[in-house]
Amino acid sequence: MFSFESFSQDPQFTQFYANSLHLNPALAGKDLSPRFHSGYRNQWPEIENAYVTYNLEFDQFIEKIHGGLGVQFLYDKTAGGIFNTAILGVSYAYQLKLSKGWSVNFALKGNFVQKSIDWTRTIWGDQIDPVRGVVFNTNQTTGQNSNYFDAASGLVLFTPKFFGGIAVNHLTRPNESLFFNNNQEEQIPIRTTVHAGYKLLVLRNGLFHKALYVSPNLLFDLQSNFKQYNFGSYFVDGVLAFGVWYRHTGFLNPSKEDFQWQDALVLMAGIEANKMRIGYSYDLNLSSLVRSSLGSHEISITFDLPNKEKKSDKYRVIFCPVF
Repeated sequence: MFSFESFSQDPQFTQFYANSLHLNPALAGKDLSPRFHSGYRNQWPEIENAYVTYNLEFDQFIEKIHGGLGVQFLYDKTAGGIFNTAILGVSYAYQLKLSKGWSVNFALKGNFVQKSIDWTRTIWGDQIDPVRGVVFNTNQTTGQNSNYFDAASGLVLFTPKFFGGIAVNHLTRPNESLFFNNNQEEQIPIRTTVHAGYKLLVLRNGLFHKALYVSPNLLFDLQSNFKQYNFGSYFVDGVLAFGVWYRHTGFLNPSKEDFQWQDALVLMAGIEANKMRIGYSYDLNLSSLVRSSLGSHEISITFDLPNKEKKSDKYRVIFCPVF
């Protein structure tokens, strides 16, 4: 017999800005036009499809409410569907012009969350006979789900070339236990995300007769003892985009101060044509999982829908990456 302590964190995406409402609710309406997004991530598929995540988003800037409104539906399957999470979220981001070049978005987000287990795939101690194996019915109460409300907030400060933001998730510290328990240790820790980037013009007329630019970016994700650091850059030439990232993930042990020093090298490619964007990214593990996980795959498809409202000079587009 043995016991151990384990930790988990929220679903993660490699294409941060394609899944913008998941990254920061302050990015709702960032393009000043309607946007529909669908995303799929399969993390470590060789390990029994360890984490499979689907994400749908729609957001639009509405001048009458001085900001962007967004709706997100996320479904996450863990261990081949043994543990599942469904999230329906609504975001509102208010935009304020600070000066000739600077603007800021403030946002609030509310999530309705359901977490469930496939109870038909569970085995309890009272079902096991020492000789015959699993032969008894359990007296354990099963079939219940965990349903709760969660809240988040965000902020993005931006100019035509620079943007930086912070998002704070799980402000209500909900209890996600599937059993009746008031233990505060089962409350979800607050997750803080800090991200920033810069758009550097290289050529005004690139290979596809559009602007060629480089966009270095960084992203920090902190939740309890889980810490993730992302450093990389996007290279965009008209309809084509490429990205290279290094992701460092560490679990800090307060007593030993030890880290896991490596995680993954991320490669991304995308194409944009006729108001549609398709992106693919691959996470190449740098840790000991490289032998058994086959990395992680992520696909995103985004549509920029026609905007019926005339754009006003009062509000500004956030020129952050689209993948």
